[in-house]
Amino acid sequence: MSYQPTRAVNLPLEDFFDLEFHFDGQPPRRESRGVRGTLVKRWLAAETERLALQKNGRALRGFQWKNLFLPNGTSLRTNYANTIEFARVAGDCIVADDGAKLSPSSFANRHDKGRNAWRMVWLRFPGNEFWVRADDCRRRFDGGPRKRSKRGSETS
Repeated sequence: MSYQPTRAVNLPLEDFFDLEFHFDGQPPRRESRGVRGTLVKRWLAAETERLALQKNGRALRGFQWKNLFLPNGTSLRTNYANTIEFARVAGDCIVADDGAKLSPSSFANRHDKGRNAWRMVWLRFPGNEFWVRADDCRRRFDGGPRKRSKRGSETS
């Protein structure tokens, strides 16, 4: 690992505790500074894009799915009994091919009940050619594995 100079950053105590609680329960890692740096970089990238879009007179549209933002034009895919269904983020809504406005959960559970949308929905973001499972996107955004219950199943 190469040396990277750092500098102390003053944060309001409440924000510092929010950040620490975000990492609470995760095993301490040497790269925790890197994770915090990644969070700052992501925020800066999103804020820069938002400001650029505001200057052009357009607001950034999309659907906020808990901690994952799906920008306008994101495609969603799920399957049930060998039938693949698609939906798309249009403005601030998720719209199925038949025109129904849905939440991610209702999209995943249209033909069955009890399906976890994070595991059953695949996403393709605008400009990307590959599909990514929603849970994998959430994990990447969160910066690590999800917390596990005593039984070993994931919790959200």
